[in-house]
Amino acid sequence: MDDRERVRHLTSYDKEEVLEALRELKLDKETPPSDEVVEAGLELMKSLDSELRYEAVWALCLHWGHLRTLPMLRAMLEGQEKDLEVQIIAARSIGSMVERWGHPDEQSFRVLARVALDESAAAELRGVAYTSLRAAAGLLPPEEEARLEEDIRQLDVDWKWLRAMAG
Repeated sequence: MDDRERVRHLTSYDKEEVLEALRELKLDKETPPSDEVVEAGLELMKSLDSELRYEAVWALCLHWGHLRTLPMLRAMLEGQEKDLEVQIIAARSIGSMVERWGHPDEQSFRVLARVALDESAAAELRGVAYTSLRAAAGLLPPEEEARLEEDIRQLDVDWKWLRAMAG
């Protein structure tokens, strides 16, 4: 599928067509998304439909690690996103992207730390934010990260470090 066709599918009014285009984007291991595809994906990350937001975050952020999405991911975790599953994949994506590209991002670190410290947030979201932060900071090998519980109550949290990261 070429970029023009992919954009057409991503901007369709047919939800199943959009979801199929996002699934294909996640399966593609060879061709990073073009600027036009990223723009269409960014719009989907603002969709009223949580399934579309989730799949767009997975495709553009978790799978491709597209850095243009970082500001929106941070905004999602700063209160813009209300769906727990989308929040969790956003937190996981931020950590993965920072870890993948090797660029310590103080803003992203601060957002993840604040989510992990937020006692009003779901324990699973807090745990994913904490482990993503530790991995992005180079303090947690990927194989260990994959084995950890998501629930922050089940983790051995370095609270002093976490508070320092939150600023």
